[in-house]
Amino acid sequence: MAVANVNGTTIYYEIQGRGMPVIFIHGHGMTHTMFGPQKEYFSARYKVITCDLRGNGKSGRLTEPRQEIIETQCSDLIVLLNQLQIREAVFVGVSYGGLLAQHIAYAYPNRVSAIVVADSFYRDDPSAVVRSLQAAAAYCSCLTYYAPSDWILPSVRLSYQRWEQAYRVIRSNLLEKRPGELYKQRLAMTGVNYGQELKEIGQPALCLASGDSGPNVLYMKELAAMLPQAQFELIPDSLPPGNLCQPELFNRLLAQFLDTLAVQRERRVGG
Repeated sequence: MAVANVNGTTIYYEIQGRGMPVIFIHGHGMTHTMFGPQKEYFSARYKVITCDLRGNGKSGRLTEPRQEIIETQCSDLIVLLNQLQIREAVFVGVSYGGLLAQHIAYAYPNRVSAIVVADSFYRDDPSAVVRSLQAAAAYCSCLTYYAPSDWILPSVRLSYQRWEQAYRVIRSNLLEKRPGELYKQRLAMTGVNYGQELKEIGQPALCLASGDSGPNVLYMKELAAMLPQAQFELIPDSLPPGNLCQPELFNRLLAQFLDTLAVQRERRVGG
């Protein structure tokens, strides 16, 4: 447990284990605590880093305009790796964290061994009309961010009644939310379009989707098709985030991907 001074703010992070560095990036409205099952599992073989993005959890304030938020949060992670003397890492992002993983892969390619994107997306609808409607919906969602968490928890309880661990973590994060900064990050997602950039990402990628069907699965299949070296895997019988609803399957799929990378890395170093 530590706090780093990064880009004029503070970033709370935890680091555990040894080996190939793997940094987990949390989803929207969540914190580093969403990766409890992964930290325990993967730190036995890898150097696991979890943190709170600026504006979230125990990290410093988010004051940037919405157009600069994603790039600023990505830069924070790169500076954090610099301070930890880590040249290259695997970036695992869930939901909003998946957007950051994609951005880092094309903005900082020399710092990325591979990316894992789970339950995320890579662009808004290309239609100008739909984009405008999505932007309007984002602005209108303001009340949901400032509403007391107790108002929202019953519906969350109902949705996640089959996945107790997921509910507990989501509930904890809702009770500690920072509504103003969270809302700004929601607006930052409006207009995201990484379509062209993704075609230039040469690192290995794993795309994970929770559920058997629906928009989430479609988005992740499309993302895997856009990335030159991506594989797609499904986490059935789950809601996002799959790492909490089906942690054993999520960990197994991620472990297979990371173990392959580790072997390739050792061969390069040995050669």
